[in-house]
Amino acid sequence: MAHNHKYMHIVDWAAGQITSGIYTPNDKFLSESELCDKFRCSRQTVRRALEVLEQRGLITRIQGSGTYVSPASNLHKEPRKAGKGTPMTIGLISTFMDNYIFPGIVRGIERVFSEEGLALQLASTSNLVAGEKKALHLMMDRKLDGLIVEPTRSALPCVNIDLYKRIIQMGIPLIFIDSFYPELSIPYVALDDVKAGYEATEYLIKMGHRNISGVFPHSNRQAHLRYLGYVKALSDYGIQMHDDRICWFSRENMRQILYGNSLLEALSTSTAVLCYNDVTAMMLIDSVQKKERTVPDDLSVVGIDNSELSVFTNLTTVAHPAEQLGEAAAKLLLSMIGGSEGKNILFPPRLVERGSVRKLTEDRVTG
Repeated sequence: MAHNHKYMHIVDWAAGQITSGIYTPNDKFLSESELCDKFRCSRQTVRRALEVLEQRGLITRIQGSGTYVSPASNLHKEPRKAGKGTPMTIGLISTFMDNYIFPGIVRGIERVFSEEGLALQLASTSNLVAGEKKALHLMMDRKLDGLIVEPTRSALPCVNIDLYKRIIQMGIPLIFIDSFYPELSIPYVALDDVKAGYEATEYLIKMGHRNISGVFPHSNRQAHLRYLGYVKALSDYGIQMHDDRICWFSRENMRQILYGNSLLEALSTSTAVLCYNDVTAMMLIDSVQKKERTVPDDLSVVGIDNSELSVFTNLTTVAHPAEQLGEAAAKLLLSMIGGSEGKNILFPPRLVERGSVRKLTEDRVTG
C-alpha cells in the first residue's frame, strides 16, 4: 500500500517483519538510531512510526531499556467489527461520575455505542492516583474490546504507566479523553485548551483589561495548557505578565485558597480574572462578593465549560464540547478496533458572552 507519509513506510515494513515472524514475540526491536540509518530519515519520523506500531499493539517501548516485540497473543489479533458476533464491551474510566462535564461526554459516547449494540463498563478514579490504579486493574480483568480513559491528575508524572503499557500489550485499543499523559503515545480527544485560555484572555483584553489575573489547579494538564494560552495572549498583545497575579491551588486546598485573604489581596490590583473552569469562577465570585466587591463592576470574571452554573449566574465562559467530544471519542475508538490508526482530535473553543465582564473605559484602563 502506498503512503504519503514516510513514517508509514517504516510502519508497514516493521509490521511485516513482526507478523511474518522475522522478529518474534518479546524480541528486542531495532533502536531509533538503527531505524534512522536504515530509512535515512529523521528521529522525529522514526518516533512517529514507533508511536503507530505501539498503538497497534505490535511493540512495547520501555524507557531506559528499548523497544520490544509484543507478546504472541497480541500479534495476530484480528480486528473485531462492531455489531457482529458477540457484543463488544468498552471500558470508560472517568475522574468523577457526578461532575457537570461527564454526563454530556457519556451521552455522546452512548449515542454512538447504542447504535452498534455495544456494552459500556464504567469506573471512576475520584481523581486519585490510587483510584486510577484500581480502575485500570478492574478493566484489565474484564474482556474488553476497547478502553476510554480520562487521565487522573494529568499534569503530574503518570505513575501508572506500567499498567497502561500492559493494556497496550494485551491488544486493547485505548484512547484518552479531555486530557492526556505526554509519557504515553496514546491518541486523545479534547478541547483545545491552549486556544481556550488564549481566546478567553484575548476577550478580556479587547474589553479593555490589562491587569488580568489567573486561577488554576496545579495538578491538571488542562489547567497548564489554559495557563499557556493566557500567557501567550498577554504576550501577543504586548502586556507584561506578572507571576504574582497567578494563583495555583490543589484539590485539597481549593476552598482555603479561593476564600483566603492572600488571593483577594492579589486581585485588588486586577480588573479581571480568568478562572480554570466555571466551578472555580463561581467560588471566586462568591468569595469576592463576601468582601463587598461586585462582579463585573469591580472585577470581571471569565470561566471555562459553559455549564448550567454559568447560564444561571450570567457568567461569560468558553463552551466545553462534552457531547461532541464523547461522540468523537467513541467513533475514534471504533475505528481503532477496526484496525485504523489512532489520531488526536482537538475541538476549537467557542466563547459564550454573558454579563460577568465589564468593558473598561480608557481612563479606567490607564488609571
